[in-house]
Amino acid sequence: MRKINIFEHLKNKLLGKKEVILSSEEIEGYFRKYETSKFLITEIALFTAIDLIARSVAKCEFVTAKEGKECRGAEYYAWNYAPNKHQTKGEFIAEFVANLFFKNEALIIETVDGQRLVADSFSKKEYAIYDDVFSNVKARGYTFNKNFTSSEVIYLKYSNVGVVKILSSLCKSYEKLMNSAEKRYNKAIGHKGVLKIDAMATNDPEFQKKFNELMNERFKEYFNAQDAVLPLYDGYDYSEPTLDASKTTQSEINDIQKLKSEAIDSVANAIHIPPSIIKGEASQLSDAFDVLIANAVDTITRPFGQEITKKVYGFDGFKKGDYCIVDTTTVKHIDVITSATNIDKAIACRVLTPAKAQAYCNMLPSDDESAKSYYLTKNYQTADMALKGEGGEK
Repeated sequence: MRKINIFEHLKNKLLGKKEVILSSEEIEGYFRKYETSKFLITEIALFTAIDLIARSVAKCEFVTAKEGKECRGAEYYAWNYAPNKHQTKGEFIAEFVANLFFKNEALIIETVDGQRLVADSFSKKEYAIYDDVFSNVKARGYTFNKNFTSSEVIYLKYSNVGVVKILSSLCKSYEKLMNSAEKRYNKAIGHKGVLKIDAMATNDPEFQKKFNELMNERFKEYFNAQDAVLPLYDGYDYSEPTLDASKTTQSEINDIQKLKSEAIDSVANAIHIPPSIIKGEASQLSDAFDVLIANAVDTITRPFGQEITKKVYGFDGFKKGDYCIVDTTTVKHIDVITSATNIDKAIACRVLTPAKAQAYCNMLPSDDESAKSYYLTKNYQTADMALKGEGGEK
């Protein structure tokens, strides 16, 4: 049976590849071989963070405009619903974002029949004044026999530093520290005692037999049982020293919890998201999501929209008002009842039409023409409008 690293297994699942099945024997063998990798806190935190960012980007709306007006044509459908025949938008974006983090770059190509695919692997050759060339492009198990120029693809680079590689080294350090704390904890809660055997017992012809039975059977059952009585032979005396086990073990438990928290904080800070999101601290989630969008989601969606505008529409199209922007306001859940006051303000100052407000609340926009119009209350009127209303120039 093929062996696979647990880290690679989780990575493959996040990248949308075929699920890898691990038997219990493989998992046990993995942990026996890699003793210091029992604690996967940092790996789990890393995958949780990347998955959260990917799902957040997938919730964004890719808004396409034609001549300055919002247009829901083929480009809009491709980016928001069906980038290709095999994937939904969510699956497609998750794969793209995962590549950004794990490989520090991501490439989207377009096939001759208009399908957009995230490349599994590729080679890139850079030029100073000519288009960069992408060769050996492989997507969904198929290697394309053509080269793609940079003007034909969507290409993003996450950063100049391989964050995931750095975090992988950090993971090992935290795992060793937590493994050490676990050993101290096990030592603290373990049974410690003194067994006294007098001279007469050792002279017993069956001494070795009785001793082996006591050590291998009776003590084992005694230590494993929650409540037990230990019968002893004549000449044997067993006692345990009085220790404050609660104080001893609490120190090790605190060490493990502290290391766990520090590991999660390190991962979250490296990816620029609040640690409270990974920890699930509900009291801080609202503010934390704002930071997530500003620091992690926007840093991907803004260059994503710019790259689409540059490659799909070009400068000539941009001059005419053709472009793509990625709307991150759809990331947060908006409840129409609890957010009624804010929605009213957005409509009253012409930020949103009623139809757009309905769309943000995950409602089907009204077909009524009045719902597609912008409204402005007198509180937001211009000085000229106020003067005209008070008998000024008509």
